[in-house]
Amino acid sequence: MVTVEELIGNLLLRHNCVIVPTFGGFVAKRVSAFIDLEKGIMQPPGKALLFNRQLINNDGLLTAEFASQNAIDYETASGVINEHVVRWNDQLKSGSRVSIDRVGFLYYDQEKNVCFEQDRFFNLLLESYGLGKVHFMPAEDAKSALIHQEQVVEDKTLIIEHPAIKARSIAWKYVAAACFLPIAFYSYWIPAKTNVLQSGMISIKDFNPFHKTAQGKYKSEKVQVKIQNFIEQDFKSNRDDTENTNLMYEFAPDLKFPIQTPKVKDPATLASSPQSELPYQLIVGCFSSDSNVEKMLTELRSQGIDCYVYDTSNGLKRVSAGGASSSFLLRKHQNEMNAKGINGWIFSKK
Repeated sequence: MVTVEELIGNLLLRHNCVIVPTFGGFVAKRVSAFIDLEKGIMQPPGKALLFNRQLINNDGLLTAEFASQNAIDYETASGVINEHVVRWNDQLKSGSRVSIDRVGFLYYDQEKNVCFEQDRFFNLLLESYGLGKVHFMPAEDAKSALIHQEQVVEDKTLIIEHPAIKARSIAWKYVAAACFLPIAFYSYWIPAKTNVLQSGMISIKDFNPFHKTAQGKYKSEKVQVKIQNFIEQDFKSNRDDTENTNLMYEFAPDLKFPIQTPKVKDPATLASSPQSELPYQLIVGCFSSDSNVEKMLTELRSQGIDCYVYDTSNGLKRVSAGGASSSFLLRKHQNEMNAKGINGWIFSKK
């Protein structure tokens, strides 16, 4: 659960006034950045907080935020906040302080007045998020340092170089040397010891001076090529109904070999599928001509559809685009075919 103390700090980041019902309100005012030359501090912009004991009327901001963050109703949130106020009053009366995270703490003075002290380590201004105090040498100390750096020797002024400046200049020399040496080495190594100029390509291995490129060794082997699944319509010519036909298949421009393929008498033998045994079939065409059947099968297969001649009825061969065990599954398949522009009707054996 998000506590009331946490919500007060969160709300003050976005608002300039947060009222705790029946207890008081926190009022924020923007404070500009300032520089204290005497103390040597540069302070970023921020918010200055005041606590007003007279702001006790509930404006709904804290209660609504507490209800939203803790997923409770408004009335319950109001009751929880009232319990917090009672507990805070008891702590103040007992002499204890009420601490609110990122905001500050409240306490009673000797006259039983509520006093508030803001948390100086947290900046409630979102524009200054991440900015902290910047410390520098005060003006008087800087002036004294300049006077002590000058020593008069025999009417001549000797300026002593600051040790930090000298150390930094020496460090830059080592950094420059560390960067220059690898660049100079690889400027010679890569063109002289690699083939980057011939190939125009560079590899990560070229940056390793200890890497040796091995010469490739090749061995010739005989490869047996097995040709399968030729398209039936590539061997249509020079076939009869009774004998097998020997054809010369051109595998490459200079490579031909004979292939023996039988004549397909019935388009039904072109496509057989286990789906033909299912009770529900999606019929997409009925033809009396074998050529029209072949044309339909070829067109459907080119789209990756498992199709086949289902049966022959009244001299017409019925082409199916798939089967299913139930009409529900086949209707789903029918919708997929319709999306591809293939229309059909459902045939049932039952």
